[in-house]
Amino acid sequence: MNRLFSKIGDFIVKNAKLNIIVIALITVFLAVGLPRIEMNMGNEMFVSSDSDVLLDTATYQENFGAESAFIIINGDKDSLFTPETLKEVLKLSEGAVEIDNITGSTEFVSMIDELMSNENMSIASISNGDSSELQNALMSEISEEDVEQILQQQMNSLTAEQLKQIQAFQQAQLTPEQLQQIAAEMANLGAAVTPEVQAGIINGVLTEEQTKSIADYTQSILTEEQNATMQKLVMEALPSLTEMSTETLQQIVFSDNGNVPSQLQMLLPDNGANILIKLDTSDSSEMETNVNINNKLNELIDEANFAEGIIVKTAGGPIVQGNNQSEVMVTMAILLSLAVVLMIVVLFFVFPVRRRIISLGFVLIGLVATFGFIGWVGLPLTIATMATLPIIIGLGTDFGVQFHNRYEEEFKKSNYNAAEAVRHAVSHIGPSVGIAVFIMALSFLTMFLSKAPMMQQFGLTLAIGVVICYIIELIMMFSIFYLLDRNNESANIKDNKDTVLSRFLGRYAGFVGRFAIPILVIAIAVSAYGFSIEDDIPVETNTMKWLPQDMEALVNTRELQELVGSTTYITYLVEAEDVTDAKVVHWMNEFAENVDATYEEIGGQTTIASLTEQLNGSLATNEETLKNQIEGLPGTLKQTVISENNQFATIQFQINQNLSTAEQLELLHKMNEHIDADESIVVKPAGSHVLMLYGIDNITANSGLMKNAGLLIIFIGLFLIYRRLKDSIFPLIPIALVLGFSPLSLNLLDIPLNPLTTALGCLVLGVGTEFTILIMERFKEEQAKGLSDEDAIKVSLSKVGQAITASGLTVIFGFSALIFASFPILSDFGFTTVIDTTLSLICALTILPALIILFAKKKKYE
Repeated sequence: MNRLFSKIGDFIVKNAKLNIIVIALITVFLAVGLPRIEMNMGNEMFVSSDSDVLLDTATYQENFGAESAFIIINGDKDSLFTPETLKEVLKLSEGAVEIDNITGSTEFVSMIDELMSNENMSIASISNGDSSELQNALMSEISEEDVEQILQQQMNSLTAEQLKQIQAFQQAQLTPEQLQQIAAEMANLGAAVTPEVQAGIINGVLTEEQTKSIADYTQSILTEEQNATMQKLVMEALPSLTEMSTETLQQIVFSDNGNVPSQLQMLLPDNGANILIKLDTSDSSEMETNVNINNKLNELIDEANFAEGIIVKTAGGPIVQGNNQSEVMVTMAILLSLAVVLMIVVLFFVFPVRRRIISLGFVLIGLVATFGFIGWVGLPLTIATMATLPIIIGLGTDFGVQFHNRYEEEFKKSNYNAAEAVRHAVSHIGPSVGIAVFIMALSFLTMFLSKAPMMQQFGLTLAIGVVICYIIELIMMFSIFYLLDRNNESANIKDNKDTVLSRFLGRYAGFVGRFAIPILVIAIAVSAYGFSIEDDIPVETNTMKWLPQDMEALVNTRELQELVGSTTYITYLVEAEDVTDAKVVHWMNEFAENVDATYEEIGGQTTIASLTEQLNGSLATNEETLKNQIEGLPGTLKQTVISENNQFATIQFQINQNLSTAEQLELLHKMNEHIDADESIVVKPAGSHVLMLYGIDNITANSGLMKNAGLLIIFIGLFLIYRRLKDSIFPLIPIALVLGFSPLSLNLLDIPLNPLTTALGCLVLGVGTEFTILIMERFKEEQAKGLSDEDAIKVSLSKVGQAITASGLTVIFGFSALIFASFPILSDFGFTTVIDTTLSLICALTILPALIILFAKKKKYE
């Protein structure tokens, strides 16, 4: 391998300018791919494209759309329930439906208008209270001509017995003075008095209070059929809500003894303090779709003309995701800037060489090439791949520090001969870092054992990033160094032995050698204890807690959850030849009611049956009557539970939003056990939230397998390179111990894990093994010069240890940029990664020398 890298060193020296030009042109070409990067924050990043739940969810969303967005209109009832406000609500709702990928809207104005125009509905459909009082209010909104016709039809429907009762009641209401007045008027008319004229005389002397009493009495003696006919006539004659008076509107809204009736509570939560507009979205999962929905809704809201004091907000999953893009871009800019600043600081203070920050420039070139390449090959930007930005910067700077440190050493040893320094440095450090990068990439690629595409893409992005940075830095750094120093015959280069850190590391190696056995025993015991408590560390699986907690859309969505109880639903897709068949409807009703009653975590259920029963008072058992009831459902409601072809239906369970994702998934599995439909009814959990539940489970699955596979792959890789068992095992032991220290440190600091940290084992294996390989390579180099094992490891730590410490600190500081991310999932991941990388550095500088010295002493003794 050294021979190959000697040729590479010769090539770099002979073609330095050409190398820089070629790398620059390739980087420019790759950079063209940057605008092609697509952002993906949808649930499909959690599950494979051929999984049943993804396919079922695709069918579900084709028929019922994806998650709903909401518009919240808040104000006092005197401002909200006026004709002017309701016109703006309708305008907002109608405008929203015109937006691409919004497939429908539901608000109480259109719903009540539709109910009032439906011949199968009555006043009771929109009221739980005294319908006679509401009916009187509604009568006041009807024209006098229509009122007369309604009353005339009512009188015509009365039986002789009812007429007799009304006349008796009316007679009892008249005062002696009114009776005298009626008698006088009838006497004046003589024989010309007809029943109609007599009724007119009586009505003429009645007071308003007497007229109301007689009307109420008449209403009270109507038969059920007569009452239904009366209400139907009233409903048909009513104007739309926007044409009614404020008083009548408020009578409708608060018709349940001053409260909002149950039929309207979902759309008028907090007893009418808010108006909700529910917006159905298409099955498109692209981030740009939600961004466009969010932007267009904000434009509509800005154009709306609501009264002063009315506040309009947007909320719901699509709104949160639409806001994510801007948050992601801001976060990435902050992470990049912060990582660069931290790199400059750490290089300036802990890496005392010439041009100490030059490596950072090549890292940024590698970063552009990496993400440009990602754009060309179509890898999406997810919340996981976003975290690779500071990681690649940290690791890339680490490679640069190793290259730079060895070049400076060789430049001084060669008596300031740049060509010779490049050849020697490339032939020695090139293979060392190359082996580390190879092992690191293999470790990252073990993330393909994860079931979640997001984690696979995370590992692949890291692997691509470290390989590209290695190639660019190896070629460009040494080409630049050669061109800068080829005519430089003297330079002020400080020997590593002269630094405080190098002297300390040399003495530290001696200290570790003297206490090798106690150090190893304690380390193994502590690591073993860490492994034993690993399963006790909680995992944060609440996706809302992964996002910036002060994001306006998230704050609004939490407010929405407080208003309506929860916007979290576990949904099922029901497939049958005809889901409106009585057998199917009643099975869905029994299943939903049984599950709802069994689990206290469920706050309610919605099916064809529940909507039909709510608006009709009962669920018909007769096939024809049931179909008529279903057909009479308002279209805005029916489309949420039945597909247009009647082959699909949905069952929706409202879930306590305080449950963690893991608890929700456990609940889903329990609910599935209640499915007992026959083969003619196919029932499957589906929908965006169900997809997310299975996806989070995919992310946390196989974490142990990934760690074990990583250890095995690294061992095989090292054995193929070194061909010696001891040299293959020694670099692994310190990092295997870190895998036990990590859960112990998290437990002591009370830091929960999150799905991203399932990749931490692979990251620790990759980064930590680099530290141990570099020490091992330098140890073998010094050993080849004839030094004893003890002296070789002391020299190695004093020389390469300084560079490893500097590069380790660059990695740690690079990862620490994640701590300042606005996304808690990234911030927690950054903090955890910093802890583990620090432990990896300490173990590389402690455990590996202890092993080498211990076995060297044993060999000498033998």
